Amino acid sequence: MSEQALTDTELVALLRDDSEEAFRALYERHWYDLFVLAKRKLRDEAMACDMAQELFLRLWQKRRTLLINNVGAYLTTSLKHLIVDHVRSQLQGQQYASHFIHTPPTDTLNTLHSVQFSQLTESLNHALEQLPDKTREVFVLNRFEQLTIREISTRLGLSEKAIEYHLSRSVAFLRANLHDYATAIVLTILSSY
Repeated sequence: MSEQALTDTELVALLRDDSEEAFRALYERHWYDLFVLAKRKLRDEAMACDMAQELFLRLWQKRRTLLINNVGAYLTTSLKHLIVDHVRSQLQGQQYASHFIHTPPTDTLNTLHSVQFSQLTESLNHALEQLPDKTREVFVLNRFEQLTIREISTRLGLSEKAIEYHLSRSVAFLRANLHDYATAIVLTILSSY
């Protein structure tokens, strides 16, 4: 009998016995829906694809211990947990970078870190000066004063779309102009904890 004709529960039972065919059938049956869900949540097609793949990799790795009554619900819930973990790690990374940029080095950091911090701060300020006035103002309000797009829109009397445009323009410009410092930031953060 073809695996495609089996129920999810039957496929999971076969999967516990290392059936690659059962795994392939589950993958073909559920991957696209999970990809679409991840894409809708993340708004990033490549990341959504990676998440769906990661979910099935974990399914294969845990195949012998699976106790699943509803495969669709299990996969959807697992995907949501992966997405939450991903978003949480992204936010933590942004917080670390923000902390690094806004916090001068402590006495426990060595001179090299102090020099790197000074160079990064100087480069950031120089890059910000190259932005058009409005773009720079929007960036500073959002990243340094932590205002939302709506709050900036109200304060500056611009549409939210205009604020989004200025933010994306500033982030792209700074990313391009400060890419050499990304490694220094990560190394300094890791070595200071």
